[in-house]
Amino acid sequence: MTRIGVLGPGGVGGVMAARLARAGGDVVVVAGERTAAAIAAGGLHYTGPEGTWDGFVEARSLLVAPVDVLIVATKAMDLAAALQRVPASLLGGSVVVPLLNGVDHLPYLRAELPGAQVVASSVSVEATRHRPGVVEQVSGFCDVGVSVVNAEGHGWAQLAEEAGCTVTTAPDDATVLWRKLSFLAPLALLTTAAAAPIGPALRRQPQLVRPIVAEAAAAAEAFGVTIDPDGIEERLRSLPETMQSSMLKDLLGGRAVELDAIAGPVIRALGHEGAPATVAAATEILARQGAT
Repeated sequence: MTRIGVLGPGGVGGVMAARLARAGGDVVVVAGERTAAAIAAGGLHYTGPEGTWDGFVEARSLLVAPVDVLIVATKAMDLAAALQRVPASLLGGSVVVPLLNGVDHLPYLRAELPGAQVVASSVSVEATRHRPGVVEQVSGFCDVGVSVVNAEGHGWAQLAEEAGCTVTTAPDDATVLWRKLSFLAPLALLTTAAAAPIGPALRRQPQLVRPIVAEAAAAAEAFGVTIDPDGIEERLRSLPETMQSSMLKDLLGGRAVELDAIAGPVIRALGHEGAPATVAAATEILARQGAT
């Protein structure tokens, strides 16, 4: 049985922990003291499009034994602090799977965990943590991208498929990360700048939609990843009207938003003058955050 650690069992991490445990994985979640205690006492409670699942998993505030696979599902700005809960000395033979937003975490994790095999991966899912241990997959999809440059990538792809996710593989890291970010950046920026779900956000800001999508695609191209802007816009318009990005949920909940992780790579790739729509949306989000 594969021993799987999940660092950060919030919305995405909690959904993945529940899916993997339901599929038969030996799961241990690693979280802050309050969250770990709640899950240890009450278990995980998952609700998703296919029904509900309740079960108990090991929960700790500090990893104390090696794991075969470690999923890292923290917010980008919480990554450094969270890594203190998973000693690098225990991860020498582990496969580390970051499911963070953005593209900058991969080299950081490889530097911090030199003995581990860090596999580029991404997940697209609308997930909500209602309280510690109680998570919901809101979207009908749970799409995982995996770089299969080695056997470890293929192994993680198989685990994700066994957990019921739709898996897409790519031959390199950049493709995995930019495929997600080229979609996530427009989704997050449009919804959060409008402080509204995707349906109203698209209608309220028609002048921003195409430029934001085009800038994200251009940034991906700068890293050798070709993205079809028409496909991204079509996908955005096909989403359920009520879908909220995680950035919007964080803004409405008064929490810090992952603006640097999501908008930052686009702006750094193109420069401020080359990404005016992205900069405008980010500026509006900062203003909204300052007003909360």
